[in-house]
Amino acid sequence: MNRGYGEARVAALLLGLLAALACDAQTKSKYRWTKFVQVDGQPEPVPAEWVSTPEGKFAHSIKIPNPVPKDSGYRWTMSAKEYFDHLCEREAGEFIFRTVKNVEGFYFARPPARPSDNDLMDRRKLEAPEIERTFQLRRALATERAKIFVDPPWGTYSFVEEPSRPKAPNMPFVRLFGYKQKTSPMIAEGAAELKSRYGMTWRGIKRARDREHAIAGSEWIIFELATMEVLAVLRDYGRTGKTRGTPEGIWWLNAVNCPDSPSKHIRASRFNDFASKVLVPSGRDSR
Repeated sequence: MNRGYGEARVAALLLGLLAALACDAQTKSKYRWTKFVQVDGQPEPVPAEWVSTPEGKFAHSIKIPNPVPKDSGYRWTMSAKEYFDHLCEREAGEFIFRTVKNVEGFYFARPPARPSDNDLMDRRKLEAPEIERTFQLRRALATERAKIFVDPPWGTYSFVEEPSRPKAPNMPFVRLFGYKQKTSPMIAEGAAELKSRYGMTWRGIKRARDREHAIAGSEWIIFELATMEVLAVLRDYGRTGKTRGTPEGIWWLNAVNCPDSPSKHIRASRFNDFASKVLVPSGRDSR
């Protein structure tokens, strides 16, 4: 081997190692993932925190037609931007397998909690920060979340249903309907059974060394309740890591999405836009 070439190769390997160590030094999150659980819906084990609730466990049990591959394609030579671009190009997108017309409403199976500023500045605390960040912008009430979908002429579903919180023994669900701006408030009504035939949920995606590079993935899943047939998947990635004035530069509220993502803004209307393409509201013609 040419001596000059050999020395250059060794120098490049050392630089790569130093860069990897520097990356690790900069990713010291206060929040730690210490236990991982194998789930049916993903090729790799996910943090136990992601399946610590019934709604989370259910979301990660869903098998979709186009799961992410076991090998994310990550290589140690990749920068955060290169890895993000790679994931966006190879895995992200809006995948619609079947649409249903004249849908009155659906079951919002996993209402996200409202994250704090500290949550949004932590590398690992949130499961799907590019989704959960949206819910910091509204009050953590079922009546407020329902306005994403029941708000004519923009949200034209007649109703949306959620798990009741706290759980009521005889009324495990809440049905929300009747809202019209400046005319009538949102009505919340306990329900013993679901009226919905279809549901929507979300989950985080765990990819190799994603959070070390300030990248987080997520999936929205729309499915039929009776058969568990998956009708559509919206998969996206967010990248942060260079925000001044926050620990480690993490601030998920202004994370960028994939270039071709339909979710290029953090307004909650993007969730209604996705749902409406798949579960076409019976009230859509009233726009």
